[in-house]
Amino acid sequence: MIICHTHRFIFIKSRKTAGTSLESALSHHCSGDDVVTPLGDYRVNRDRDGNWVHRAMNADNFEQHDAAAVIRSRVPADVWRTYFKFSIARNPWDRMVSEFFWKHRNDAALRPRKRFYHRLGVPFDELAQQRVIFADFVLRGTRENNDRFYVIDDALCVDYVIRYENLLYGLAEVCDRIGLPVPSLPALKAGLRTAGHHYSEYYDAATRQSVAARHQNDIRLLGYAFEEA
Repeated sequence: MIICHTHRFIFIKSRKTAGTSLESALSHHCSGDDVVTPLGDYRVNRDRDGNWVHRAMNADNFEQHDAAAVIRSRVPADVWRTYFKFSIARNPWDRMVSEFFWKHRNDAALRPRKRFYHRLGVPFDELAQQRVIFADFVLRGTRENNDRFYVIDDALCVDYVIRYENLLYGLAEVCDRIGLPVPSLPALKAGLRTAGHHYSEYYDAATRQSVAARHQNDIRLLGYAFEEA
């Protein structure tokens, strides 16, 4: 999360939407009394060359994923009213798959090994095992939506929502509005979904409906829909 007094913007960081990469890139344009929240896990928050690319500052009273209502309550009213506020949204069905692989990144069951009978011609279906674990993740767990980062009282509370699916376009639009050059984005927390399956391949009717029921504002306000591969 960033509150940048230097360039008069507030970036509200949602979950599993490339927010860490964007926050890290924008942090290099902050200084003085600007607020940039620190990152947690040093092992996964480095770029492809192993460099630490994030600059935290002045974040004593804020957390990475503070909700919009929390930020609004902690900044002066004129800051909330006049600064350019933005966040990132992502197709909820795709985001749920991303969150699943992040939460289960150390689960060996998601990386089943070929057995001897696969060498005899029996098809090897890695996805089948992953779908079983994914269904339990969606249906049994408490899976939160991202409403709190850009929705207050069932309406958008930010000036702009970047769409993860058009991240670079949205970033360029934001930078144009706040008067910054478009930065290059480091690839952080990437590479966990290595098989290349489209998100729709992880779903059945029950898991698809469960995600829809929990993400009504993404569907209603931002027009997201389930798409087939």
